[in-house]
Amino acid sequence: MTLFRQLMLTIFILLSFVLMVVMAINFKTTKDYLVEQLRSTTQDTATSLSMQVSDFMALEDYASVESSLNAVFDSGYFSKVRVHVYDTDSDVERSNQTVIQGVPAWFINSIDFEVPTAKAVVSNGWNELGQIYVTGSAGYGYFQLWNATRGLLLSFLIIGLVTIAVGWVMIRWLFKPLAEVEKQAEAIQQRKFVRMEKLPKTRELKSVVQSMNRMAEKLEKEFEAEAETAQWLQAKAFKDPVSGLGNRNFFDSQIKAHFSDADRVVDGLLLVSLADLGRLNNERGYEATDLFIRSSADIIQSQVSLSSAEAVLARLGGADFIVLLPNIDLDRLKHFVDETIAALHELASSRISYSESVANIGAVLIDQADDRSAAMAQVDAALRAAKTAGSNQVRVFDSEAGDDLAIGRMAWRDMLETAIESSSFTLRKQKVSGLDDLDNVFHEEIYASLEHEGKQYHAGYFIGLAEQFDLGDQVDQVIIKRVLAYLDQEKSSAQLAVNLSASAYAKPSFVAWLDVLLEGLSQDIKSKLAFEISEQSVLSTEDHSFLLVQTLKRHKVTFGIDNVGKQFSAFQYLQTLMPDYVKVDPSYTKMAVGEDAESFFMHTLCKMFGSLNIQVIATGVETTSQIDELKRFDIVSVQGYAIGRPQEMVIQ
Repeated sequence: MTLFRQLMLTIFILLSFVLMVVMAINFKTTKDYLVEQLRSTTQDTATSLSMQVSDFMALEDYASVESSLNAVFDSGYFSKVRVHVYDTDSDVERSNQTVIQGVPAWFINSIDFEVPTAKAVVSNGWNELGQIYVTGSAGYGYFQLWNATRGLLLSFLIIGLVTIAVGWVMIRWLFKPLAEVEKQAEAIQQRKFVRMEKLPKTRELKSVVQSMNRMAEKLEKEFEAEAETAQWLQAKAFKDPVSGLGNRNFFDSQIKAHFSDADRVVDGLLLVSLADLGRLNNERGYEATDLFIRSSADIIQSQVSLSSAEAVLARLGGADFIVLLPNIDLDRLKHFVDETIAALHELASSRISYSESVANIGAVLIDQADDRSAAMAQVDAALRAAKTAGSNQVRVFDSEAGDDLAIGRMAWRDMLETAIESSSFTLRKQKVSGLDDLDNVFHEEIYASLEHEGKQYHAGYFIGLAEQFDLGDQVDQVIIKRVLAYLDQEKSSAQLAVNLSASAYAKPSFVAWLDVLLEGLSQDIKSKLAFEISEQSVLSTEDHSFLLVQTLKRHKVTFGIDNVGKQFSAFQYLQTLMPDYVKVDPSYTKMAVGEDAESFFMHTLCKMFGSLNIQVIATGVETTSQIDELKRFDIVSVQGYAIGRPQEMVIQ
């Protein structure tokens, strides 16, 4: 029960008690007054009647005595009037049965009203001739007492209601700052560090509000300090200071995690080498050299962002950049290389490069059979071949797997449209288990794939094309519907997590569709759903991400962010989106179980997420020894082949 209700209940009880006491006192006073008034009336009547009939009784005119008695009886509220004559030892009396009208029976039965009887001696001179007895009527007393009680009760009810209404308004007004403090506390719990600008006038509440404001300010500074520390450590360890891209350490950690993924199919690996960097530095200075490097990095990054959301870009040092393009075919790889070299060549016209010779690019298509060292050797050979061919030349080496998997763009469009129309995407699920109890399933992440001519293509391979064809939202809708069909069919107890593409939730129509869909689901089904978006998509579409999150939170659906830490960005978006959980990029999982210098960054990340009450999930966990090592950190759950491989979902 709220404090407001407790105070209102206390006021009601105290007011009721006071009114009951006052009413009891007034009731007794009124009753005593009526009894005394009736006693006085009966006594006056008896005395007056004795004087009237004294002469008649001396003459023994009992008929006149009876007439006087009747006159008195009819003029007042009496139940009985009796005259006792001494000479004849007889009585002259008049009485009737008491009839009480307008008074409830329960009131009469519950009230013991004392009816007085008055008496007076009839005398003539010194002779006593008889005695008169006058008994009052209880009906009059009950009637007057009932009217007085009813009026008093009605007045008290009106007073009580008015008092409670005024008290409700006054207490609500006094509690308004306290309600704001409650909202502030809830906001702080969600790590939204709001402060109350308007201070209440009540001294105690003012002190509470000031304390809350100081606490919010302190927590905000602590979070900002943790975020800045994490960002600084990330940049120090993995960011190239000149280009702003990842450095060699960053690329090594990313490519290790990527090559350990058994689901990878065909990837593109590129080396971009800038020309005449030494001459530029010697003749124009380091500022011109840094400008050339930064401009080249911006161009390559722009091309990468247009090609793949999962790409990894880094500067290896000196004049060399490296790009990993997951899930790409030979035609798309060649197109990317041609577009990149054309964009880089524009630096010559702006005189940023040393000469018309700007760069060489070597690229290779690798499949799951190629290990990391073989892939690096192949791409290095491709770059040497490009340099041998001359300035601004490129070379793209393919593989048999690349040729086999290469499908034309229009063929892919037809495949995707057919799959959307027939809902023929294959779904798999992989367990995410609690770190301390692997049998406790946190949720199961959904993976989609598409089969064509006996070959299976994972979502990472075709989702980029789907976004290019503006089909990303339709693909996500089909997958969500199939997940709901699975929940209806299997009555799964585990929560199922669905990844949403940026092109889908960036459309208001998709978010509106999802809102309507969730509105029609039971809370039990919604509790078994979770939606994830990647950190990169958050950074590129933060406004759209916020609208999506608001929709999910309104329906009490779990929300998470995937691949956290892969991008070089501040973590302030966490305060805006407040996800229920984050999945740390697999590269950091591998570093966490490495040297202390590398694992310190994971400690910082987990501490920052913990301060926001965000659960941390480590991904890419491949061995049981990694699980044991991860217990040193504030990690809730783990995901990877050490926990379980993806299992196919049978949907009828």
